Amino acid sequence: MDIEFKKVMIDALTEALERNLPVTIKNSANSSIIALTATEGKIIMSLSKMPNLLDDLIHILSDALGTGPDLVYNRISIIKEDFIIYYVVWIRDDEESKGFIEQEFAMPQNHITFMSPKTISLIKDSPLKIDNN
Repeated sequence: MDIEFKKVMIDALTEALERNLPVTIKNSANSSIIALTATEGKIIMSLSKMPNLLDDLIHILSDALGTGPDLVYNRISIIKEDFIIYYVVWIRDDEESKGFIEQEFAMPQNHITFMSPKTISLIKDSPLKIDNN
């Protein structure tokens, strides 16, 4: 991946962490959007229209954060149904993120492709009732 692009991603992550506001990176050439949101409890990266960038983006942010993601999933956009949005979540505080993880796990439209042991533990300890019938 291009060094300049890595720098843009790290700068966006830094800004999201410092300001606790979403930061958006738009690529006008292919209309893709990368959004980074950071709170005390979690960091969420969302990506639209460029799934081939997902692995590279995960590596860039994981290297910067010093840890891999805790949840990776995708779903069809509720705003515009012609594309899929990919989500990657890094949990920073178990207690603050617990409700978010429970909510995302329970949503049937999410296609979860990865859960870390931390995420699995949060789900196991949650009051969710899973019906296996």
